[in-house]
Amino acid sequence: MTQTVTLELPEAIFLPAQRMAKAIHRPVADLLVRALRASLPSLDELPPTLIADLVDLEKLDDKALRQVMLSQVPSGRQRKLNGLLEKNKIGGLTGAERIELEALQNEADRVMLRKARAAVLLKFRGQRLPTLAELKKLNQAKVR
Repeated sequence: MTQTVTLELPEAIFLPAQRMAKAIHRPVADLLVRALRASLPSLDELPPTLIADLVDLEKLDDKALRQVMLSQVPSGRQRKLNGLLEKNKIGGLTGAERIELEALQNEADRVMLRKARAAVLLKFRGQRLPTLAELKKLNQAKVR
């Protein structure tokens, strides 16, 4: 199902879009749809509980979203994940370790997806996102 939307674009958006569309031999409308699809990825293929978790982020204020962006897998769990990944490279995981590795990977994926979604929401709200260097400093300050 598609919807038709008419909108006015400032030249600062339209002209670069027009140049890019010309470069890839596509209509401007196709390019804009691709750009929106890339910036608003579908959640449809994710597990329902993860979809609900990511949609719930939309209700958070900017301060809470920034906290989500700074969230990390707890260091002990990250060390365990890294150890299991290393052990998996040499093929030495037990059945229980494989289950634990999958659970830890799912946890790390959830944290990463929440962080990415929070960043997208902040950007769409017109907020400036921190640079990688600023994020590193913020995370270091958070650990202390």
